[in-house]
Amino acid sequence: DSQEHVDAPKCHPNTRKAVLDEIMSWIILAVARVQWVLWLNGAAGAGKSAIGRSIVEICKERNIHIARFFFFRTDSTRNSIKPLVATLVHQLLQRIPELKPIIIPRIESDSLIFTKSWKTQFDFLIFDPLRELKRNLVHISTVVLLLDGVDECNDKEDQANLIRTVAEFVGSNTFPVIAFFASRNEDQITTAFRSPEVANITLRLPLDNHYLPDNDIHIFLNDSFTKIKSTHPFGHLLNSNWPAESDVREIVEKSSGQFIYASTIIKYR
Repeated sequence: DSQEHVDAPKCHPNTRKAVLDEIMSWIILAVARVQWVLWLNGAAGAGKSAIGRSIVEICKERNIHIARFFFFRTDSTRNSIKPLVATLVHQLLQRIPELKPIIIPRIESDSLIFTKSWKTQFDFLIFDPLRELKRNLVHISTVVLLLDGVDECNDKEDQANLIRTVAEFVGSNTFPVIAFFASRNEDQITTAFRSPEVANITLRLPLDNHYLPDNDIHIFLNDSFTKIKSTHPFGHLLNSNWPAESDVREIVEKSSGQFIYASTIIKYR
């Protein structure tokens, strides 16, 4: 939600409802949880980040604790693992004030903590404080860690190690934390999720035809074209039945389930 990304896309209204509902059902599951990790995977342009941002908004509306990081390959502030822990810690402190008397003294005791390895940072500033918080409180609400675009982190080894490290913590049941990863199906990531210790606690959600993306793309296009007709300076020159339904269907077909294709067409209206 930084000012540089104020227009970052979320799911278009009335689209992606099935996958959003499935993810939220997984998040609010509290009894007999077995799958502590969710992996949303799909091709570039399938809408993974938009789904992730929509989940963040839903969680905030429902007062569900969520800390998130959106990797982005061409943004030097988000294409490495270096700022990850500091970002998550900041968000956890905002969402869970009870963590302040635990985490703040730790930062003050080691002013160089953010220059150390990211694994050390995770243990010292996130994992250990959450365990301590659980020991001190009778009831603790579930915390969601959302890590989007893992494949856009510039170090492939960091990608795989991040998945294993977070999965090991959430699977230990030492604190009610669940982890939501989103990425493409790249070899090093697929290999990490195939390891038994990760695979046994992971729910996989591939963004494929199961979620009927063509229907959602059709809704998005119709709503977008309606908006163009009502807001474009030359909209009054358009025929009342513009665009033809056959043209919309052609765009849907050429999109091949990828929202980015339809979105790009609308942007160049």
